[in-house]
Amino acid sequence: MDYIIQIFQKGGPLMYPLLFLGVLAIAFIIERAYSLSFRRCFPVKKIEEIDFYLKEGRIPEALTVAKSSNSVATSLIAGILEAYVKGRKREDDLRLAAEESARMEIPKLEGYVNAMGAIAAIAPILGFLGTVTGMIQVFEALSLEGLSNPEVLSKGISQALVTTAFGLSIAIPSLAAYWYFKSKVNFLVTQLESLAVELVYQLTHTEDKGE
Repeated sequence: MDYIIQIFQKGGPLMYPLLFLGVLAIAFIIERAYSLSFRRCFPVKKIEEIDFYLKEGRIPEALTVAKSSNSVATSLIAGILEAYVKGRKREDDLRLAAEESARMEIPKLEGYVNAMGAIAAIAPILGFLGTVTGMIQVFEALSLEGLSNPEVLSKGISQALVTTAFGLSIAIPSLAAYWYFKSKVNFLVTQLESLAVELVYQLTHTEDKGE
């Protein structure tokens, strides 16, 4: 632990914003891994219960169940069912209601994903800035003392190397997490679209059958 602290201190003042970015990246990764789990976004039991009520023609009960679950899928269903209950029973109207509801829910999926991409871009730049400041110290020491004080030279070189390594060690996992969660969001959005299309068809088919 003492060795890690010594390495951190060698990196200079830019290590503190880099550490802050690293903590943020870890927090965002944990939060998105939890929030984007398929079971949390698509609670199967609730969706099956809603489907049961819909097949029975019990729309109010289905709407109540959809509102009782805090997930993107059930919130999308609730938005469509609310539009249906309010008299928007044509297919075009329900599709529009689905789009309106999706515009509210999709940003919840994206959450901190873009923030991870920003961290992946900023961290190496801060690391390179540390490299530049470290090399400036090296050349200043050379101009003032020549090679007579190797301690000053090594300090500047250490700062240059440590900040670069630390910045890249934050950027690489952040970038990997960004692309992973980006693909997961795209998959979940596709599932939401399929769910909305199926629900709209089910409601319009029920309405046509009732007529």
